[in-house]
Amino acid sequence: MNKKKIVSLLLALTISIFTLASCGKNTGTTSSSTGTLTALTGSADTSAISIASTVTYDSDDYYFDWQSKSYQTINLNQDFAAISKSGIYEITGTLKDGSLVVDVDKTTDSGTVYLVLNNATVSSTTSAPIYVKNAEKVVLMLENGTTNSIYQGSGCKVDADDEPSAAIFSKADLTITGSGTLKVTSDYNDGISGKDTLKIIDGTLNVTAKGDGIVGKDVLAVKQGTITVTAVKNGIRSTNDTDTSLGNILIAGGTLSITSGSDAAKAKGTLEIDGGTLNVTTGGGYAQNTTVQTDNNFGKMNSDSAQTTETSTDTESINGLSACRNIIVTQGNVTVSAYDDALNAGTNLLIQDGILNLQAGDDGIHSDTNVTIDNGTITIKHSNEGIEGSNITINNGKITLTTSDDGFNVNDNSGLETINGGVIVINAQGDGLDSNGSAKMTGGTVHISGPTANGDGALDYNGTFTISGGTLIAAGSSGMAESGSTDSTQPSILMYYSTTQAAGTTITLKDSSANTVATYTPEKQYTSAVISSPNMKTGQSYTLYSGSTKVVTFTLADTVTYLNESGITENQGMNAGGGGPGSHGPRN
Repeated sequence: MNKKKIVSLLLALTISIFTLASCGKNTGTTSSSTGTLTALTGSADTSAISIASTVTYDSDDYYFDWQSKSYQTINLNQDFAAISKSGIYEITGTLKDGSLVVDVDKTTDSGTVYLVLNNATVSSTTSAPIYVKNAEKVVLMLENGTTNSIYQGSGCKVDADDEPSAAIFSKADLTITGSGTLKVTSDYNDGISGKDTLKIIDGTLNVTAKGDGIVGKDVLAVKQGTITVTAVKNGIRSTNDTDTSLGNILIAGGTLSITSGSDAAKAKGTLEIDGGTLNVTTGGGYAQNTTVQTDNNFGKMNSDSAQTTETSTDTESINGLSACRNIIVTQGNVTVSAYDDALNAGTNLLIQDGILNLQAGDDGIHSDTNVTIDNGTITIKHSNEGIEGSNITINNGKITLTTSDDGFNVNDNSGLETINGGVIVINAQGDGLDSNGSAKMTGGTVHISGPTANGDGALDYNGTFTISGGTLIAAGSSGMAESGSTDSTQPSILMYYSTTQAAGTTITLKDSSANTVATYTPEKQYTSAVISSPNMKTGQSYTLYSGSTKVVTFTLADTVTYLNESGITENQGMNAGGGGPGSHGPRN
């Protein structure tokens, strides 16, 4: 293992410890042999299980014709008492400084309290304008065509439990529904906070908060609606860190626009996106992060953390989408500009489909354990490392990424980077495909514009890189160049150029009948190229072209064939010298 790998592994450990600590209670342990951390439950979680079935929508969650029912009107311009029994309450008028309080003894009254906001304005300088102290369930119904405003001043007084710390504060299950508009502002702390389950069924919500925007403890579920959040801390958040089945965020639909100083979406449990449109910016966006630097000899360095072994559990992360356990994306259109990672999962990260456009000051997609991509269109326009995890598996999808360091990075020395399908295009200043463990490719198409400096390679692995299918063209520098390993069943070539090939010079491999076997146009200059294709067969003749210029004609004689302009040669890289199935010797 070279110095770069050692430093990257140590830094990955530091970041992982910090991530779990900042997520809450960590009962796991650190493994010195693999460089991974166990999950919050104390044992490594190997699967990402959907939480969608655990979120139920009841009949009282939806808007209904309340005027056809028995209801009571509360005019905020007049004196009124706290709501002490279940029923339907129309809320109208303006309360300049006071609170609408719900305090129902749920041991004797288990009914639902419906608050129909009908052009209501509630402000409080000392408390929560809407304060649900006690009830089985409360439903805020936003009357169609109305605009309702809730404002909490900076002088709010809270008790020893820090309650009520939000403009809308509920200690009961809370649902927001209806097609009206709700404007919520807290100059004290959070915008909307639910201490049990919080569901948003519909409506237009505009939330501005000095703390978090929208908080649900056990579950925060968004079914539909247009939601805009501007928060000094987290945009949306779930907080239950004592029950591993709770603390989840589920986004099933709707349109969410989040601008936050910390994470845009932060789940103590699992964060799942099953639809909708998300557009989030954290910490001013990816371009504001100038602390992550790349050194071609030593990998990723962070000026705030790399020089010390101490981590702070008080420092807020500034990721786009963040979960202490799993992140699951099954559908949806997600756009992220994040100061830190665009997606960051404490355990597993699974993308089954969807459209993701990501820009990150640090990693585009990061998991402390496994990253699995089954399908989808993923574009990482800017990142330090594109996709990072202990194991990375690509089964299908279209992935395009641009990085200032590695494209893919398996940061565990017992980890595996697996490509079974999909179309992957990587433009990396560091390694293109990097595995501290091993890698294998069984299918798909991978095109790499790799590093121009000799401290990195288009391919970089410590174990083996077994190729049994798919098309690979990896161009980059020659100093650390590697091909597929000799235990592969599909041949590959590694070409060393005596002169630098200009950016935009097309690499083409043709067979003896002048049929194109593989072709790719790298975006950067290069001095080496690796090619592997199912159409390459040992014993057959091929010709390699740079642009329209013939470079070399050769007969493929082995699983790995090294070439220069004169023909077949020996491994010429800094990693030459034998030493294992990958035919790359020890690194210094």
